[in-house]
Amino acid sequence: MVGRGSLALLSLVAAAAVLSAQQPPQTPPPPAAQAPAPQTPATPQAPATQQQPPVFRTGTNQVRVDVSVIDHKGEPVRDLTKEDFEVREDGVAQTIDTIKLIEANGAAPDDDMSLPIRSPQHAYAEAARDDIRVFVIFWDEYHIGEMAPAIRARAALNEFVQTAFGPTDLVALMDQLTPTDAIEFTRDRRALAEQVHKLKGRQGVYIPPRSAVEEAQMYRSRDIEMLRAQVTASALEATIGFLGSIKEGRKAILLVSQTIGRLGTGPMDTTNWLESTIRTANANNTTIYTFDPRGLDVNIRTSDILHALADETGGRQFSNNFPAASLREVMKNASAFYLLGYASAKNPADGKFHKIAVHVKRPNVEVKSRTGYYAPSATEMDAAKKKAAANTAPPEISNALSKIVDAPHVAVAGDLWAGAAPGPNGTPRITVVWTPREGTKDEGIAVRASGPGGRVYFDGPLPGGRATFDAEPGTLLLRRHVLDTDGALADRQDSTLDVPDFAGAPLSISSPVVYRASTPLQLRAIQADADPAPFAGRQFERTDRVIVRFSLAGAAAADATVTATLLSRLGSALATLPLKARPPAGYEIDLPIGSIARGEYVIAIAASRGAEQAKTLLSFRVGSPEQ
Repeated sequence: MVGRGSLALLSLVAAAAVLSAQQPPQTPPPPAAQAPAPQTPATPQAPATQQQPPVFRTGTNQVRVDVSVIDHKGEPVRDLTKEDFEVREDGVAQTIDTIKLIEANGAAPDDDMSLPIRSPQHAYAEAARDDIRVFVIFWDEYHIGEMAPAIRARAALNEFVQTAFGPTDLVALMDQLTPTDAIEFTRDRRALAEQVHKLKGRQGVYIPPRSAVEEAQMYRSRDIEMLRAQVTASALEATIGFLGSIKEGRKAILLVSQTIGRLGTGPMDTTNWLESTIRTANANNTTIYTFDPRGLDVNIRTSDILHALADETGGRQFSNNFPAASLREVMKNASAFYLLGYASAKNPADGKFHKIAVHVKRPNVEVKSRTGYYAPSATEMDAAKKKAAANTAPPEISNALSKIVDAPHVAVAGDLWAGAAPGPNGTPRITVVWTPREGTKDEGIAVRASGPGGRVYFDGPLPGGRATFDAEPGTLLLRRHVLDTDGALADRQDSTLDVPDFAGAPLSISSPVVYRASTPLQLRAIQADADPAPFAGRQFERTDRVIVRFSLAGAAAADATVTATLLSRLGSALATLPLKARPPAGYEIDLPIGSIARGEYVIAIAASRGAEQAKTLLSFRVGSPEQ
């Protein structure tokens, strides 16, 4: 026979299966690069998530154009103003509203301690910075000859990755079989060179297959080259969309390929794909450079498709006998460029392509920019607004989650928690707890708690990591000090606590107190101790078990209805959590963390009786932000 508590736990575990599918990524969302099914020879289409039209504000089409201006010596021009530029959209002159020179040379500031990339999440956080350049080298092994072209390409790339990039540049090397969630950015040039050394050209080489996709291709030998072209095309579009998801600013892809190949049964299949990819690249602010490793030869005709990909996205096609030197142009173009912004005079919402032409009045300069953009249709704009609204958490959820989000590269000695519960005669009793993080030094912790008027309720160290004192209802200002062994101030942090009026409110909820058990022995100790030490952190591993305790206060507390609901980071209800009563007015939640997926969550605790209602939120994270 299954008891009621076991049924509740089973329900929670079942809800976790749904949760795993519903929980959005906790980092910039990398769309999976899935190769098209071998049974479908149609041209692959770009995923809908990659279509990012220009940003609209107050009903006006705000168009942003990145412009590289190079002088006759091949150096970026850095001293231009708005008056030096002319922008035309569909032949109509536009008024430039904003201009900004973006400079990034890959150099590391003296105080930059975050150079080594420790995880994908760390890479995404670095990529989002304006001063960080992001590059992807896309090795199209299906369309690179096995011998001379591959040898020439490896030699050029080896020199490129070891000498061209700066210390802070983020670089990833991939091929068409690399899913986007496996793209690894690095700053380790030696590791990149080792990866380049292993690259192979497999044009016309089918055995042995590298994956199940290639094994399936073997059953359709007549279409194998078309299927390979579709895999390459689909992976390139997914990569562009992925880059757009991790960085708003300019990104660059170096596509190493001799040709894309035939994408369908008719020429329009390739043309449609080319237009779609250029649209996706321009929408995601991604410049494509193409490198044909065959070099110059009277018997070799370079690919018009690769030329269009580069030219229409602000890049360049490289096809010469000295590719290593030519590839340095990629870095020069990325080192300085102008960001122009204008409000489209037409303000189109027609879903059509609109040409952009940028002219610089200064003579003897070369100008590179995207050639246009696709304006969203009214339907697309409405769908985008609805999607944005659906993916936006309610303010109270966002505020709760903001308390647990910290940068993965910031060192934190421990966690401070402060909570309020009703004391004698309803006077708020404040408990402050400090929990050191694993591997940190045992440093001195001091806390100062005061009211808005300056009244100090507590000022001193936390013996044993905990202190308790009384305070008045309202906002409590907390200042935490971390002291070195010599008493010097090492760190300081300010926070606030909203203290309920337990004596005056008809119904209120105390601050939830969290206890963490990593082993069965610790769980038994918490259950047996009348006053166990609370856990101040809000980050847990899936091996942990979390106990949450809270109480009600007020005249309506005795027969109030109490619920606890597990919410996603967007505020969607995922599961109703079982509650255990702890007389006289207390409750307990027993949550096995192993029953839910990694991510960020909120527990909404609500109490009501008639018109009287009270609510409090408890946010937490499962797994570290670097996982």
